[in-house]
Amino acid sequence: MNQAWKSFLIEQQTRINTKTADIEKIDDLDKQTGQVCPVIDLAVLKVTGNDAGRFLQGQVTCNINELTEQKCSFGAFCNVKGRVIANFLVFKSNDGFLLILPSELLDSITEKLQKYILRADVQLIDSRDEYCLVGINQSSLDSFSPVPEHELHMLAEPFRLIKLPSSKSRYIAVESAAKAIELWSLLTQEHDYHASTPEQWRIFDIEDKIPWVDKETSEEFIPQMLNLDQLGGISFNKGCYTGQEIVARTHYLGKTKRMLFLAESDAAETPPPNTAILDGSGQTIGKVLRAQKERNNIKLLAVLPNSELDSENLTLDITTKDKIRLITL
Repeated sequence: MNQAWKSFLIEQQTRINTKTADIEKIDDLDKQTGQVCPVIDLAVLKVTGNDAGRFLQGQVTCNINELTEQKCSFGAFCNVKGRVIANFLVFKSNDGFLLILPSELLDSITEKLQKYILRADVQLIDSRDEYCLVGINQSSLDSFSPVPEHELHMLAEPFRLIKLPSSKSRYIAVESAAKAIELWSLLTQEHDYHASTPEQWRIFDIEDKIPWVDKETSEEFIPQMLNLDQLGGISFNKGCYTGQEIVARTHYLGKTKRMLFLAESDAAETPPPNTAILDGSGQTIGKVLRAQKERNNIKLLAVLPNSELDSENLTLDITTKDKIRLITL
C-alpha cells in the first residue's frame, strides 16, 4: 500500500474511532449519510503494451474488446478445469488496462500470466503503490440528499470513478495517493459524507453478492458458482480462453448445481473462507466464500446447491455449529 495513503488512513481511522465510539452513533450516521471507505483488500494490476488487449482476451472470462474508459466489467482468470483462480474488475486506461483484484492474489496471478506472454508485447505492472482505492457509497434514503450521479462525475472530473454493478449507487475511485486524499476530503468536508471503514465496504460487497475469492478459495469454484454470469463477468461468444470449455459446457447444458447465496449468522466468531456448511443431517453441502462481522451478527456469502435446499437447518462446521439464515433482498 502507498505509504502516504496508509498514513492518511491511520489518521482518519483515529478520527472515526474518536467520533463514533458509541455504536448507536455509528448506526445513526450510516442510516443518514453516504459513506466513503478505504478499499484495502484490493490492488491494481496494470497491463500495457501493443498486445495487451489480445493477450487478456485469451486469458479471461469477460470480453475485453467491449471495454472503454467508462465501461468496466467483472471477470475471472480460470485454470484449465474452469475453476476461478482470481476474479477482478477491469477497465481501459489511456495506456492499457487496469485490473482491480484481491491484493493477496496479485503476485501469484502476475506469475501465472507471465508464463503465457512469450514474445507478445505485454507488460504486467504491479501498481499497488501507484494507485489507491476509495470506495464511495451513495445513500438512497430520502433523509439524505446524495451528490447526484452526474454532479459526482462533474465534480470529480479529474478523478477516475468506476461504477459498480450493484443495487446501490456505489463507485470505486482509482487514483494516486494525492488524488485519493483530495477526493476523500472533498466528500467528507464539503458533501457531508461519513468516513467509514474497510470492514463496512466488505459488508457492502457481500450484500451486493460481489464474490471476491482469496488464497483459501482460489481454484475452488467455476465462475457460475460465484454468480459471475449474473454480474456480466462471462462472455459466451468471445472465443477461447483458459478454462473456456468447462465454463461454456456448464452454461449450455444448464448444469450449474451450486450458486452464491447471501446469508447471515449469529456466530460469535467470523467463519474463515472455505468453512464447510452442513445440512440438517450433518452432511457438507456448501462452503463460505467470504464473511464479515456487522455489529451483532455476521453477513456472509455461501456457495450452496441451487435446488432442494433445506434452508431452515444450515449450520457452520465450527465447534459451536452456529446456524446460518439465507437472506433474500
